[in-house]
Amino acid sequence: MKYKTAIIYLSIAFTLLPSLLFAGELQTDLNGFRLWQLKPAVASVMGKPFDTITTDYSIAETYRLDDKAYMVFEYLNKFQNNIYSMQITGSTDKASPFMGLSLGDDVNKVIAILGKPSGEEKIDSPKVTKYSYEGKNYTIEIDDKNRLYSIKLFITKDFLNKADGLFKSWDEFKAAIVAKDVKRIIKMLRPDVEIYKNGKVLSINQKYVDFEKNPDKEFVDALIGERDSVFSELTATEPEAEFRLHEKVGVGEVYKFYKGKILKEIVFYPYNSVDRVYEIEFREK
Repeated sequence: MKYKTAIIYLSIAFTLLPSLLFAGELQTDLNGFRLWQLKPAVASVMGKPFDTITTDYSIAETYRLDDKAYMVFEYLNKFQNNIYSMQITGSTDKASPFMGLSLGDDVNKVIAILGKPSGEEKIDSPKVTKYSYEGKNYTIEIDDKNRLYSIKLFITKDFLNKADGLFKSWDEFKAAIVAKDVKRIIKMLRPDVEIYKNGKVLSINQKYVDFEKNPDKEFVDALIGERDSVFSELTATEPEAEFRLHEKVGVGEVYKFYKGKILKEIVFYPYNSVDRVYEIEFREK
């Protein structure tokens, strides 16, 4: 494969994100949703929020899980289409476990799984103790009955800006496509991935956990169908790899199919320490 450098957009990404320099792979999922997943997925599953709070920094929308618990999705003002943070609060058995923990679990179970917190903060309303963990992208709250009351998961700066080496993901992605291994392919996708084909935009518009179990047929066909797919292009053509700098997404890689008849390009950007597929653009017919 040929490699060359192409600066497409001249700006630095994510200047508004807080400088939380956490290292290593972080947590991504809460109650079936994934950080940085597109907002329409929330609307398609959760319906309309019962409360919305707008600040100079972000927009937070709140949805009921049941009469004793709710879930909040936060979106940065500059990135209003991507989940920046998620939080579940209250007492319910309708939320998926987080690292083996469910709302209402005893504090001893919390510490046994997460370890002792690196920081504690007392909050009066509601009366809880907030636990934070150095190097992690989540916080929790323990109520006055020593029960798990809240779990919050959030994006960090390096989460979207840093990957373990450039041009390392392509071979793995191509191998998964050629093998038609859907599970491996999905692991190589960002949750905000979009496929542009035949005038349509294909994306993940459901809980991410449900997409992993049963991905949309049209989405899968675009990837590994026998005709007019990523599979049919990759088994016939080699792309050229270039760098790409995007104002809103950061530094990534673009694989251009100059000689291709099906694909125009495949774009990778960092997500949780790995370069993953962000866009796939088919040629217009």
